[in-house]
Amino acid sequence: MKFKIYVVFLVLAITISFNLNVVAASESHRNAAGQLLDTMDLNTLLAGTIESMLQLELSQTPALQPYENTMRQFFNKYMSGESLREDFIDIYVEAFTEKEINELNAFYSTPTGQKALKKSPAMMAQGGKIGQQRIQENISELQMMIQEEAKRIQKLQQTPG
Repeated sequence: MKFKIYVVFLVLAITISFNLNVVAASESHRNAAGQLLDTMDLNTLLAGTIESMLQLELSQTPALQPYENTMRQFFNKYMSGESLREDFIDIYVEAFTEKEINELNAFYSTPTGQKALKKSPAMMAQGGKIGQQRIQENISELQMMIQEEAKRIQKLQQTPG
């Protein structure tokens, strides 16, 4: 399912981008991160991202259309801003100092910052669509590379050691 690829990609991107070994942070540091998430309107941001990704997946896999509401309920349950809030606080506390979080909060409080937040879900969906299109255009190359690697591995396994 192509949607799984997006979810896996999103999780990997977050994992790679941030070191998830969260250290004990001061209460004010955690509060600053929580305030940033409020300024970013994390619930709306993630809801928009979920909806954009869901619509993209449904347009590319029409057989999933009857399950649209079920999929939306599932993703809203496990990927909503409320369900992920503490995890995002941990991520921001680990990635940014309290001062940096306050600077981000100041930026996202500006009209430009708010515009960036509102545009992000659609831009992520567009980026995902472009990435998927690029893969589809070059899938035969990947298939050939996998076949060549499979032959190489098979040859190594057949060679007495």
